Amino acid sequence: MQTLSAEARTRQARLRLKTARRQANCLLLAAVVLFVVSALLVRQYAWLAYVKAFAEAAMVGALADWFAVTALFRRPLGLPIPHTAILPRNQVRIADELARFIEHNFLQGKAIAVRIYQMRPSEKLLHRLAEPPLRRLWLPWLTRQIPLLLNTAKPEQTARFGSMLLSRQYSGEKIGRALADGLKILKEHGFHHILLHKLIKQLRRLLNHPETRAMLEQHLREWAAKIESDAPTTWDKFKAAMKTSLVEKVDDWAAEKALSWADGYLAHTADGRDNALQRHFDTQYDLLIERLSTSKLWHKRLETFKQQIAESPALHNGLADFWRNVQNWAAEDTAKQHSLCAAQLEKLLEHMLAQAAAHPQFMRRADVRLSLLVRGLVARYKNQAAQFVADKVKSWDSGQMAEKLELGVGRDLQYIRINGTLVGGLVGLLIYCVSQFLM
Repeated sequence: MQTLSAEARTRQARLRLKTARRQANCLLLAAVVLFVVSALLVRQYAWLAYVKAFAEAAMVGALADWFAVTALFRRPLGLPIPHTAILPRNQVRIADELARFIEHNFLQGKAIAVRIYQMRPSEKLLHRLAEPPLRRLWLPWLTRQIPLLLNTAKPEQTARFGSMLLSRQYSGEKIGRALADGLKILKEHGFHHILLHKLIKQLRRLLNHPETRAMLEQHLREWAAKIESDAPTTWDKFKAAMKTSLVEKVDDWAAEKALSWADGYLAHTADGRDNALQRHFDTQYDLLIERLSTSKLWHKRLETFKQQIAESPALHNGLADFWRNVQNWAAEDTAKQHSLCAAQLEKLLEHMLAQAAAHPQFMRRADVRLSLLVRGLVARYKNQAAQFVADKVKSWDSGQMAEKLELGVGRDLQYIRINGTLVGGLVGLLIYCVSQFLM
């Protein structure tokens, strides 16, 4: 449907009103001419008395309807006749009545909510956005808005907000309980044993690395050399009697055996079978969860640690750098032809379409929520909307308001004048005929 501008609609309304008014005036003029002609010739032609009666009544009906129609919008002929210019003089009352009419008859929350639900807006909007021509328009545009949206928050502001959020929103108790809940979830799914086995594998890898092994052997030898005893054992006396090179070889052999034993023990623990290390780990794991959940001392330590982190310049700088990197990455990514952000938005749309097709009840729930939201908004703001209409009508110039109303309904009122002319003439003719019959 073609939509006209306000000026074009006003021009068309004025043209229609002018045409209808010209037709009504021409009909009145025709009645006047017919009356004059019939009055002059009625003595020669007696039947013109019926025409004269018709024309006379038609003029009366036309003039009466012209007066009534004109009196709605202005004073007829500019004369200060009472009860004329009805609409301009009652502008305030009309505005209030119009506002109440709109509020009580149009702004009905339940009716509007039902209509919105019946329109199925969620499904229509989703499928409309998924249409290829429209998708090629809004997806690139939305992708380009991502850096702009991220840039609205400055890195320093984001860092301050993150620090403030950590400082004010999360107490030591909350942090402890959150960590405990996280550890419980890991344990429920067996991830804590996976974590243990990963740590054991990493330790074995470090133990078997040549540089790490050499360093540990050296530390073991230095530790053994520093041991002092007031009551030397037989082994100490035996080492003292041996040559130094032989003692060093024995110490090297003992250090290697100790590391090999540690590696073997870790390998035995990592095979997944029940063992002392795993049981001890489970005990300490449960103890850690309990202390994080209930220990006031731990909560106090977490609170202190949290405050130190929140006030730390390192955290502030880290958050600012992180947000700055996110902004730079988003700007670079969205400028690429094959943008990751665009691809993720595409996947999100496809996922939403698949979910809507597989679970149509979700779309109906969205429609219900939207309808309820609109109903709440209507109930909350209908008074303000009605008051806005009233204030707007009251702010109009009286002449402007009369012109707007006349352009809207003036054409139909001119047809009332035409009908009044014809009906008045017929009624006058009927009265004349009845009077002639009675005489």
